[in-house]
Amino acid sequence: MEFDLLFIIWLFPFVFMLHEFEEIIFFKDWINKNKTFLSEKYPKFSKRFFSQFDGLSTSAFTVAVAEEFVLLSLITIVSVLFETYLLWLGVFMGFFLHLFTHLIQFILLKRYIPAIYTTFISLIYCVFSLNYFIKNNLFQIKEILLWSVIGVAIVAVNLVFAHKLAFWFDRRNRHMN
Repeated sequence: MEFDLLFIIWLFPFVFMLHEFEEIIFFKDWINKNKTFLSEKYPKFSKRFFSQFDGLSTSAFTVAVAEEFVLLSLITIVSVLFETYLLWLGVFMGFFLHLFTHLIQFILLKRYIPAIYTTFISLIYCVFSLNYFIKNNLFQIKEILLWSVIGVAIVAVNLVFAHKLAFWFDRRNRHMN
């Protein structure tokens, strides 16, 4: 089967959501089951983490993921329509590098973490795609490096926004109930 750039680009939102589904489905239960372990192994980090995210509902977490998915989908659509792929490349590289965060978490904790299975699947897609880009001279190494930095910045800023949106959603729901 011959792969092309458009196939790789359109596949990205699906790979992203596959990865996020694992997190959405298992995160809350995993946190509850591993709270003591995390508190003992990383007391300073876990205190801050739990004070910030412990009360976050699964539906609020899903709102954050939905916002990220909508943004990623819009970037994908605009990139294809205007045949300009650098912003898409930046977000792709931000996601690719994000996967290494999960690998580090998995290695440090030495146990299952939500998203590790789909991290491996997503890494296959990302490595294949990056190899395709380089092999076919679709992006210069300088572009990949520059847009990786830009993409990480975009992902980081949007992650803060998505979390604020999730907390707002939870507060709003608590007031309505």
